[in-house]
Amino acid sequence: MNQIIDVINSSKTFIITSHVAPDGDNVGSSLALTWFLRAMGKESYYVLNDSFPQNLAFLYGNEKILESSELSKQILSSEYTLIALDCGDINRLAIGKDIINTANTLLNIDHHQSNNEFGDYNYVVTDASSTSELVYNLISKIDDNLISPKIAQALYTGLVTDTGRFQYDNANKSSFLMAADLLSKGADKQEVTRSIYQSDSFDYVKLSAETVSTLEKEGIFSYMVLETKMLEKYGVSYEDTENLVNYTVNLDGVELGILFKERGSNQVKVSFRSKQFINVNEIASKFDGGGHMRAAGCTINNSLPEAVAMVLNYIREYLKEHGWNH
Repeated sequence: MNQIIDVINSSKTFIITSHVAPDGDNVGSSLALTWFLRAMGKESYYVLNDSFPQNLAFLYGNEKILESSELSKQILSSEYTLIALDCGDINRLAIGKDIINTANTLLNIDHHQSNNEFGDYNYVVTDASSTSELVYNLISKIDDNLISPKIAQALYTGLVTDTGRFQYDNANKSSFLMAADLLSKGADKQEVTRSIYQSDSFDYVKLSAETVSTLEKEGIFSYMVLETKMLEKYGVSYEDTENLVNYTVNLDGVELGILFKERGSNQVKVSFRSKQFINVNEIASKFDGGGHMRAAGCTINNSLPEAVAMVLNYIREYLKEHGWNH
């Protein structure tokens, strides 16, 4: 962490980015660090080539988030530090390759088990609750007094979403101490709750019901399928379906939950969740994915039926091999 602090103190211009398919920790940590660097008097740009979940609009609504093509040539021709947040693989960064390649320094701050430490300097703690907690540790050490209410709100959002409202086993003592400190600095927990967990659209709930109707259970695992035509039917964006996977794992007697999300004719995003003893990062890595012990994912470039068959066949063999097939 100290080397990263040295780089931050000595650099003037920063570009902040994160992984494709942004979520609460991705957006929360990125906005918090962007705003903190500006409070330090630095030039800081948040760049992400992807769409954002609507339930996070209360955070990013007033921020100018750029796509790679919108960065001026003047910025890219000068010295800048690129900070990659919440991303375990450089190839999953939602930013142009040229911006990565021409950065003077690449800082990698993350908590994914699958992170391969691709930065020039790396602050990777795999048992941390969230990347937002790592950013909180970092900026608190630089200057705690610069953490404004909106920075606190962004970090609190990242913490809450990545711990499942403190339900997951990655929520530990430091997570609760961080939450308490952020609340004292002005984070509004009720706004976070209302915006993320109590503002589902009618169409989203109808989509959820149809997706849950595909639910199947085999022993200790269950799975659901979300087809593109279902999203089109209800007018719900792909980015707003992240939490559907929880229906698969929140069942009595189920340890492993899987959601197959069709994204185009030959691309399927697979989300894995577990409760206690199955390492889903290990499973996802078999399909060139990754993540955490209890939450991971992968993308399979195949048709939906073929992707489902491929993953389920592997899961059945995996559970049998470990003696978990009952």
